[in-house]
Amino acid sequence: MATPRYKLVDEEHACCYHLASRCVRRAWLWGDDPLTGRNCSHRKDWLIDRMRSLARCFAVEIFGYAVMANHFHLVLYYDPKACESWSDEDVATRWVEAFPPTEGGQVVEERKAEVRQLMLDDPERLERARRTLGSLSAFMKHLKQPIARRANLEDGCEGHFFEQRFYSGALLDEEALLTAMAYVDLNPVRAGEVQELIDCQHTSIGERLRKNDEEALDEYLGPLVSGVGDAPAVDRKRPRPTLTIGAYASRLKDIAAARRGGAPAPDAVARWIARVSSLRKRQRAHGSAERLRKWTSDRGMQLRETPLPA
Repeated sequence: MATPRYKLVDEEHACCYHLASRCVRRAWLWGDDPLTGRNCSHRKDWLIDRMRSLARCFAVEIFGYAVMANHFHLVLYYDPKACESWSDEDVATRWVEAFPPTEGGQVVEERKAEVRQLMLDDPERLERARRTLGSLSAFMKHLKQPIARRANLEDGCEGHFFEQRFYSGALLDEEALLTAMAYVDLNPVRAGEVQELIDCQHTSIGERLRKNDEEALDEYLGPLVSGVGDAPAVDRKRPRPTLTIGAYASRLKDIAAARRGGAPAPDAVARWIARVSSLRKRQRAHGSAERLRKWTSDRGMQLRETPLPA
């Protein structure tokens, strides 16, 4: 029996999560279908564009992503209380940007101000919008549904495009966050699609390397897109990995090189390979033994999670 979502996703405290969702029957609905010979890779851009658009409006920050031929991964930070600090005007603006008025499938920019004002004049509707924009499940729902409808329309069919339930694993410390990011960014390498990180398409590491010059590589890892907004008066520790983009990329290159074989991996690289491999277990949470004990205890669950390798 699946663990209820309310136990997997904390609705009171901010946390990072590794999310994943597959196409139905693991069908190759986003890539080269080996059965039909049809290529649907253009749909990956649909999802990335939608992700970036929604993430600016919902209470999330995107740290990593990878869109593969039959599934996708996200690594993000979610603050369920961030929406409480947003002004009514901010909520209305976010809502209109996330769900703009359309006509004939095209966004009508001229109507945005009108829709925004209608929301401000309707407190109940505004409160519903606030709750939706502050929900991780709603973010995933509104990320996936339009893609499914668009793909079905393109294929001339009906029915599910994605499996109904998305996977979520809580990332309880910085090492778990970095491990999940590495796991996600290395997907194309593990799949044998590319040899070099910079050649990774539809992934966060490819985006970071192509968009950053040498100076930017010295900056610390941060979210690619954020909708959380300014932190409220109550201090919430938002994740800011203490690793530069360049150092992170070097770590991924070392892991990829070690996986290809050759000389034995140095101890530090071997440890990270063990950590990345441990995420294959698709646990409910990842982190140190101490953090996992507290996480399961707070939810009244038995501890069956394996700590990240030291």
